[in-house]
Amino acid sequence: MSKCFSETFCSPSPHQAGDAIHGTYFPHIDGLRTFAVLAVVLYHLQEGICPGGYTGVDIFFVISGYLIGGGLIRGLKEGTFSLTSFYLRRIRRIMPAYFCLIAVVLAFGCVVLDCDDLRTLGRTVRSSALFITNIYFSRTTGDYFSPAAEENPLLNLWSLSVEEQFYLMIPLTLWLLWKFREKAVKPVLWGALGLSFFAAVCHMGHLEHNKAFYLLYCRAWELLAGCLLALAPAAGQNRGAGWLRAAGWAGILLPFACYTPSTPFPGYTAIPSVAGAALLIRYGNHGWSGRILRHPLSTGIGKISYSLYLWHWPVIVYWTYICFDECAPWDYAGMFLLSLLLGFLSWKFVETPFRTTVSWQNPQKAFLATAAGCLMLGLAGEWLKWTDGARDYWHVAANNMEFPEYWKGPAFPPSFGITPPDQAVVEKGNAIQHHHPELGDVTDYPFVLLGKTGQAPSFLLMGDSHAMASSPGFDEAARLLQRSGLFYRARLCPLSGISSSGDSSSLTLLRLMYPHWEHNMELILDWLENTPQVQTVFIHNRWIELVNNHRDTRLKQLVADGLRHTCARLRKAGKQIVLLGPVPEWTFGPRKLMRRNALLNANRTDRLLGGDFNTRQRPVFALLEHMESTGLCRFIPLHGTFHKNGRWQAEDGGQLMYCDDNIFPPMGQKKWSASSSTSFSREWKEQQPTDGSTARKNIQSFDIDKACRPPTLAPGSKAFAMVPDKSPEYGGHTAPPSSTPVLP
Repeated sequence: MSKCFSETFCSPSPHQAGDAIHGTYFPHIDGLRTFAVLAVVLYHLQEGICPGGYTGVDIFFVISGYLIGGGLIRGLKEGTFSLTSFYLRRIRRIMPAYFCLIAVVLAFGCVVLDCDDLRTLGRTVRSSALFITNIYFSRTTGDYFSPAAEENPLLNLWSLSVEEQFYLMIPLTLWLLWKFREKAVKPVLWGALGLSFFAAVCHMGHLEHNKAFYLLYCRAWELLAGCLLALAPAAGQNRGAGWLRAAGWAGILLPFACYTPSTPFPGYTAIPSVAGAALLIRYGNHGWSGRILRHPLSTGIGKISYSLYLWHWPVIVYWTYICFDECAPWDYAGMFLLSLLLGFLSWKFVETPFRTTVSWQNPQKAFLATAAGCLMLGLAGEWLKWTDGARDYWHVAANNMEFPEYWKGPAFPPSFGITPPDQAVVEKGNAIQHHHPELGDVTDYPFVLLGKTGQAPSFLLMGDSHAMASSPGFDEAARLLQRSGLFYRARLCPLSGISSSGDSSSLTLLRLMYPHWEHNMELILDWLENTPQVQTVFIHNRWIELVNNHRDTRLKQLVADGLRHTCARLRKAGKQIVLLGPVPEWTFGPRKLMRRNALLNANRTDRLLGGDFNTRQRPVFALLEHMESTGLCRFIPLHGTFHKNGRWQAEDGGQLMYCDDNIFPPMGQKKWSASSSTSFSREWKEQQPTDGSTARKNIQSFDIDKACRPPTLAPGSKAFAMVPDKSPEYGGHTAPPSSTPVLP
C-alpha cells in the first residue's frame, strides 16, 4: 500500500469521497472506479456497448459511503473529528473541478445553444449552485432515460447533488450518535438503510421512477451500505474469499451487460451492483481480482475518474448537438478520446493543484471562495431565466425567428340548449400544465366553437394536445361542409370502464399520465348521452403514449379494453365515433431545427422520431384498425397528407407544418383538412346513426392478441393508402410483412 490518501497521485473517488480507511490508500478501489466510470461513459456514448452502464453510479455511491464513513469513524475513534476539517477536504476536492466544468459548459452553451436550450441550461446551473440538481431533474425532466433529459449537458451532476446532500447529513449524525449513544451507530445506520431501500421500492411500485432514481432518500441506502462496510471488522482471507470475489465481479458485470433503460431501476434491481461493489471493496484486493484492479491502467483511469465523469457528458451532448444527432463511428471515438483528454487535464491542472496547495488549506479562504462561486453560478442561471435564454443579447436573429403559433379558437357560450358538463375540470391550454400557456385559448370554459356559427353544433372533437392542434383543421373543414361543432379541450385519455380493473399498476400509470382522466371522462360521456344534438364524436389522442412498443402488455390490454368500452358506450347512445391519428413525429421540433441551422450555419434536415414511422406507429395502427373492424367506430389516418415525393414533410412552401416535434400549427392542420373534408362528409350527414347491433356482435371476441396484429401493409391497405409502396423509410423496399409481431 502507498502512503497517505491525500498524496498528489492518490485520487479521490469519482465524486471525491474522502479519506481512506485507516489513513491508507487502496489501489484496488481506484481500479473499481475505473470499471464504474468506463461503464457510465460507454453507456452514454452508445447504449448497445454497455446497456446497463448506468449502474456504475451505484458503485460510486458505495465507494463514497465506504470512504466517507470510514474516515469519519476513524476520526471519532481517535478524537480528531472536526466538521470544519471534513468540509474543507470536501471543498478542496470537489469544488474546483465542479466550478470549472460548469463555467466552461455555460460559456460554450452561450455560443452554440438557442434561447430555449440556454434558458434550460440556466435553470440547471442555478440548481447546481445549490446542489439540488437531482431535485430539479426529478421535477422537470421526468425519467432519466427520456430524450428531454439526454439533451441537458449538466444532467450528470444529479449524482453529485445526491452525495453533497448526504455529506451534509452523515457527519453530524455520526457525531451525535457517537457522543450520546455509541452502541446505537450500527442499528441506526441499518434502520436508515432499510427505510431508504423501502422508499425506493415503494416509488418503483407506484411507477414514480424519477423519484426513486434522483432523490437522496431513495439512494441513501447505497451510500449507507458503504458506511456499514467500513464499520465491519477487517476481512480475513479464508477459503470462501475467492468465491466472494467472483460473486462481487458477477454483481457488477452482469447488470452492465443485462440491464437496459427499460429495466425497472433502482430498487431491487440495484442490489447486485451494490452488493458486488461491497464485496470487491472488501475482498477484491487479493488474488486474480487484485491483479486486475491494481493494474497500472486500472489505477491510472481511476485517478482521473472524477474529472472524467464530470466532462464526458457535456462532451457527448455538445458534440451530438453540433452534429444534429447524426454521429458516425469516428464521432463516438472522438467523444471518448476528448473526454479522456479533458478528464486528465482537469485532474492535472485543476484537481491536483487545489488539493495540494498549502494556501487552500485555510478554511476561511476555501469557504469564502465556495460561497462566491455558488453565488456567481446562481446569478448567472437566474439571469438566463430573466432574459429568456439571453434572447435579446446573443443570437438575436436566430432567437427571434418567426414560427407558427397555436390556434386560439373562440369559447362557445351556452346556446342551442347545449351546456357544458357540470363540474368538469377545465384544463387550461394543454392539460393542467401551466408552464404551457401558449396552447390554446386560455379561458375557463371547456368548449371551443368550430365551423359555421349560428347553428346548433352537431359534432364534438375531444382529446389531448393533438386534438387541440387538430381543431383549426376541423374548423376549416366544418365551414366548407356548412357544419358546426365543438372542441372539448382536455388532456383526455379516451378510456372508460376500467377503473375496477385488478391491474392496479397499469391504472396507476394511466392516472399519472392523465390527471383527472377518470373524472372528466365520466362527465363527458354522461353529457354526450344526454345531448342528442351532438351526433358524431371525433377522438384524437397521441396514441403512441398509450401503446408504444415499450409498454407492458397488461397496460396495452387495459388501453384496448378501455377504448372499446368508450366506443361501445357512445355507440349505444346513438353516436357515430371516428378515431383520428397518428401524426408523424420528428426527433426534435422544426423550430429547433431552424434555429440550430442558423446558429451553426448548417442546412440539416430532420428525421422521424424512432426512425421509421410505420414501425414506430405499428401498434397504433393495429389497435385503431382493429377497433374499426369491430364496427364500433371509423378510423381515419392523418399521416398521408404529410408524405410527398417519397419523403415526409416538415415544411411546405417555406412554411413549417409543425409547432414542435409532434403538434401541427394552423397551417398544417388546414392543409390536412383541405384533403380530408370529403372523409368527414360521411360522418356529418344529418342522419341518425345505426343502433350498433352489428358492432355489439363483433366486440364479443375482442382480445389484445387480435388487436396487436400488425396492420395490412399491402398497397390497398387503408392505413397506408397515401404512402408510396416503395418508401425511403424502408430503404426503397416494401414495408415489413404483416407476420411481424407488433407488441411484445
